[in-house]
Amino acid sequence: MKHTLPDAPTGFRELPPYEKPVFNNLVGPLFVMPEGADGILYGFRVEMRHCNPQEVAHGGLLASFADIVLTGGTNYVAKLGRFVVTVSLATDFIAPAKLGAWVQTRPEVLKVGRGTAFSQCVVTADGKPVLRCSGTFHLGGEPDEKYNRIRRFLGT
Repeated sequence: MKHTLPDAPTGFRELPPYEKPVFNNLVGPLFVMPEGADGILYGFRVEMRHCNPQEVAHGGLLASFADIVLTGGTNYVAKLGRFVVTVSLATDFIAPAKLGAWVQTRPEVLKVGRGTAFSQCVVTADGKPVLRCSGTFHLGGEPDEKYNRIRRFLGT
């Protein structure tokens, strides 16, 4: 099902799904918006299918969103063009993200080494913090244009 832009704040663009039926396609739809020269915002609208029985976003969904943001966002922000693999992910749940809330975050790259990167983000729902996440990521393989999916999509 195609989601229209009114589901997202002005300036956000819906990321197209992956061609293969991969897990990331189940999390969205996800939206992105470039921010400054190298920054990026990610977001999504909490739908019923994202919720637990209490009609708030499931913690697993929020952790998955943060993982997708930090892997893809680290690649984008640090201009790596590499396959970024999660080594560790630490999450702190702060508050619920209610049904209908706009959830967004910006990845912050703390350090990039030869084979490892460290990043973090604070996820908000309607502007209020709901999750803090940090991760360590392995940088796989050599740089390859196929891993610049978001740059190609945004034309940056």
